[in-house]
Amino acid sequence: MSRAIIYWKMLYFFYFNNKSSSFYEITNFVVFQTLNMATITLWFLGYFLLAVIPILSLYLYSVSVFKYFEKRGIPYEPATFAIGNLWPVLSMKKSYNDFVFDLYKKHKTRKMVGIFQFFKKTVLIIDRDLLRDVLVRDFEYFDSKSLHYNKDLEPLTAHLFSLGGHQWKVLRKKVTPTFSSSKLKGMFQTVIDNAHKLSEYASKITEKGDEVECKDMFLRFGCAVIASTAFGLDIDFVTDKSITFFEMAESIVAPTLGGMFRNGLWFYGGFIAKAFNLRIIPKKTHDFFFNLVQDTVQYRETHGITRNDLLQLLIQLKRGAKFGDETIQITIEELAAQSYVFILGGFETTSSAMDFFLYEMAMNPEVQERVHAEVDAVDEITYDTLAGMEYLEMALDELFRKHVQPGFLNRTCTKDYQVPGTDYVIEKGTEVLVSTQGLHKDPELFPEPERFIPERFSTENKDKIKPFSYMPFGEGPRYCIGQRFAKLLVKTGLAILMKRFSVETSPRTPNPLRYDPRAITVAAAGGMWLRLVNRQSV
Repeated sequence: MSRAIIYWKMLYFFYFNNKSSSFYEITNFVVFQTLNMATITLWFLGYFLLAVIPILSLYLYSVSVFKYFEKRGIPYEPATFAIGNLWPVLSMKKSYNDFVFDLYKKHKTRKMVGIFQFFKKTVLIIDRDLLRDVLVRDFEYFDSKSLHYNKDLEPLTAHLFSLGGHQWKVLRKKVTPTFSSSKLKGMFQTVIDNAHKLSEYASKITEKGDEVECKDMFLRFGCAVIASTAFGLDIDFVTDKSITFFEMAESIVAPTLGGMFRNGLWFYGGFIAKAFNLRIIPKKTHDFFFNLVQDTVQYRETHGITRNDLLQLLIQLKRGAKFGDETIQITIEELAAQSYVFILGGFETTSSAMDFFLYEMAMNPEVQERVHAEVDAVDEITYDTLAGMEYLEMALDELFRKHVQPGFLNRTCTKDYQVPGTDYVIEKGTEVLVSTQGLHKDPELFPEPERFIPERFSTENKDKIKPFSYMPFGEGPRYCIGQRFAKLLVKTGLAILMKRFSVETSPRTPNPLRYDPRAITVAAAGGMWLRLVNRQSV
């Protein structure tokens, strides 16, 4: 029954039962209330429509978009309103790596499967022959990434990891010579000096308590090496964590809500970031690193200072370096962006890799014994003796198989691609995903994948690994340009530590190990707690 009818019944009641009020007064009261209700009803309808129409429009748009793969006969994972298939990640139930890994396991008999990341259409490639085509043979169709960058607002975002197409190709050609064997050997002294500082720091920690939180310790080490080689700073970050550089570096990788939002813009929301001129690096952080590079370059050029580090090699490119018959030159913005990408790509990944290595040593004492025997066989760890440590190299290869960083690769299709042997077409603008974690933990490719078995990568077994099943640093023209530097850094730090310490589990050692759902990289949830026992004092 409507409120207006109720008010008119009130009029009848007051007229016959309330002689103290005039008919005029009662009528005015009822008319006012009726008009008031009509106004409220209209306002309510207006607000209701304002709320419902956008939601209804979004729903209809979602229904239309999410039929994309069905209409084209491509196998797909059913999507959820507005968020696509990302609910396990957004609800913090799974890390993004595990999300892609689970899709690989669920659809591993297929050639590929379609998913949606919000409204972004994405194809997860599973078949290894198709992987070869996408990453190598037909690379011209997949030479870009859909990562956001803004050269004008944030010059540091225009680095090799985000750029695509011709811009990427030109910059890659410019920067590649900085990672030759001779250049890496020239930087080895910086790496080994910081590795010895790490060993001393670890020794001090073990004197204070039984347990060590390895992530923090290795973040210091990675930060120290990157600060020295890519930014020209010689500060003892290993023992002094309060330095601004460390705080700024942590602000990039910390799994905070703000950081997760910026990563979301970087991966999925480039159009939003461009439309509203949003930053994916905090302004304070961006300005700190850009000014640091600019000031250091200016100081070196003014005073004629040279060093054996990555920054010096980039400075040579800025001036114009001769490679063969070609002169290659980069701008100060390009130089700063490439220095910055070392923090982005090497700071936390280096720490996590070393975390997991010590974890595997503690969980596999027989492997640890062989590593100890190899590092003990040399009096001093040098560039040459390190290169001869075959078992340590095998253990690192197995580490990068089992705990690959990150657990996925992504590319963007730049022109319509006919999938060989099918009627499927991967259309321009579609993102392509590869689950490296899925490949590395596929029992058909690596038997007993959860076991840590360095012998998989022995000289006699390495050639038996199936093509396009092992790609810890990517594959094809866009493989990680800094992979040899990363391995040198990790191998040096671990060799120095293993020569001095043995590793044991502690009450807080994660078992079973679970990856942090907040992190894009592969990191242990709750930290990595282990015991380091000084072998020199036993």
